Amino acid sequence: MKAKKVVSLLIAFFLIMALAACSNNKDTAGKATGGKTDGTKTTAKPLVIGLSPAGQWQENFNPFSSSAMGGTAGLIFQPLYYFDAVSGKEFPMLATQYQWTNDNKTLIATIRDGVKWTDDQPFTADDIIFTFNLLKQDPAADTSGIWKEVTSVEKQGNNQVVFNFKQPDIPFQSYVLGVYIVPQHIWKDLGDPSKAKVTKQYAIGTGPYLLDSFTSQLYKMKINPNFYGGEYAVKELQFPAYSSNDSEQLALTKGEVDWTGIFIPDADKVYVSADKQHNHYWFPASNNVTLYPNLKNSILKDINVRKAISLAIDRQKLSDQAASGYDPLPSTTGLILPRDEKWVDPSIPADQLKFEFNQDKAVKTLEDAGYKKGSDGIYVSPSGKKLSFTLQTVSGWTDWTTMAQLISQELTKMGIEVKVQQPEFAAYMSNIQGGNYDLAISWTNAGPSPYKQYQDLLNSHGAWNLEKWNDSKTDSALSEFQGTTDEAKQKEALNYVENVMVNQIPAIPLVNGPVWYEYRDTNYTGWPTKDNAYANPAPFNWPAPAIVLSKLQPAK
Repeated sequence: MKAKKVVSLLIAFFLIMALAACSNNKDTAGKATGGKTDGTKTTAKPLVIGLSPAGQWQENFNPFSSSAMGGTAGLIFQPLYYFDAVSGKEFPMLATQYQWTNDNKTLIATIRDGVKWTDDQPFTADDIIFTFNLLKQDPAADTSGIWKEVTSVEKQGNNQVVFNFKQPDIPFQSYVLGVYIVPQHIWKDLGDPSKAKVTKQYAIGTGPYLLDSFTSQLYKMKINPNFYGGEYAVKELQFPAYSSNDSEQLALTKGEVDWTGIFIPDADKVYVSADKQHNHYWFPASNNVTLYPNLKNSILKDINVRKAISLAIDRQKLSDQAASGYDPLPSTTGLILPRDEKWVDPSIPADQLKFEFNQDKAVKTLEDAGYKKGSDGIYVSPSGKKLSFTLQTVSGWTDWTTMAQLISQELTKMGIEVKVQQPEFAAYMSNIQGGNYDLAISWTNAGPSPYKQYQDLLNSHGAWNLEKWNDSKTDSALSEFQGTTDEAKQKEALNYVENVMVNQIPAIPLVNGPVWYEYRDTNYTGWPTKDNAYANPAPFNWPAPAIVLSKLQPAK
């Protein structure tokens, strides 16, 4: 009997242990739905980021390339500082402070101590000097024209770098301090920085993430355990490729994407209603969606043609039909109103601040300039050239595609033939930056003041002067802004530039482009909102996503 009792007790003991094991397994499985467990702690879920549709990914983690993969800038490679256009804040990255000396002709940056590259090599001031010298040796990589403003870059002690300028240029600090720094010990053997093939092997940076894996359909980043800022709560990032806004929108609505920045028609009905508790969006105005005329084209160089094109475009229709009314109508100055209200030139009549839609006036503008319609209904220039142009936008960007089609319809109807082309993003970027286009829809670059937009757009050496505007008086006005901290003098300088936009139409604003930004707080909280606009919220405005990711925490 005693033996039977012992056996019974042993059986009962093992049954209890088995049940306990099952209970523990069930608990582990439950935790696995919110992340994996190592027995001591639960790791966070991957964050899935939907970038702009681009078809298949092409492996390119070169921070000096315009078609670099998202995350190259900011998550892998970092600048010294980041100046945010939405919040107006500045964020120290590889530098901890900066100051102007020598009558605002010398900028001194103090670099951060204790930073290492992800291959465990120390980051030093020598890497900064090397990076800027790379840009000097290969002007194609110097897209912001650093070496047109800076005369020398020197090391001062072990932790400071000195940038000497030809003349005072205070706003240019955002360009200089915004250059992405690369490791000398890797890049000294990669050749021209603008052409360097940077795959996982060479994606060695100082940022919060490492490149983990890459395919044409998905690439992943994992946390940098030695990041100077400490480990972010988001341990893994996933970047799936999408061919169009529609396919990305479907994935977002199904809960497969956490963060994206795409145009969604009727977002409340289509997206938010799918999960009102967790699906959110915020579309702050940021820049101009602009029609760029290639001014190397002898016909588009004619101000009368640009005026006629502008007059023939129904911008309200563009906003309503292409952007569900999300896009406010632009100012003829290019300023983002009401955000930039204080910068408006008071001498410009109020009625000239708004674009006019008048196809009859467009026709008269052309005919008064000597253009005549051919037998096919398309105007011909006095020199016999047909007003027939291509218009490029990005394949899969549905809002821009609709805009392009509407513009084509309206212009062709009044006698200017426009044929829409939709290359994939990499080809589009190559075309517009290389001047291989007639007309193109693209963005303008925003900054803490209108200066950056105008500098990039209209300076003869501007970083986003796609149209190739070249006017010495424009350059002089921007130079005057650069040399002073006196806001009254800055306003006076920008008045000239605003009048260039109004009267010369070097580029043709279409709508005020909002920052497209959708997010789900099912897995993570701490996202930027209208009431807490701590940084540009879009997942493609680098390096701002690094700021956003630093604020995120797992949802409870």
